[in-house]
Amino acid sequence: MKFSVDISATAEKDLDSFDRKTCSIMLKKLLKVAENPQHFLERLSGYTLYKLRCGDYRAVIRVDTSNNILQVVMVDHRENIYKRLQKLIGK
Repeated sequence: MKFSVDISATAEKDLDSFDRKTCSIMLKKLLKVAENPQHFLERLSGYTLYKLRCGDYRAVIRVDTSNNILQVVMVDHRENIYKRLQKLIGK
């Protein structure tokens, strides 16, 4: 079952900060994930969110299975994404 991809304002700002090639690769990967999310996404321990690995970059995604929506919460380099996630969630 195909999911639609919703990119949050924060994630859109993150993608705009990347170089053109990295942004393009990430967007292509997100579209591929929409076809079969269970194959690509890995649940983040301690959160109700999932991560998508794309080289050295990670996307944090909220999955809405009832409406078939993948909401991209944020995208960043693997060094920074988990620190930003902790600040966002408050853990």
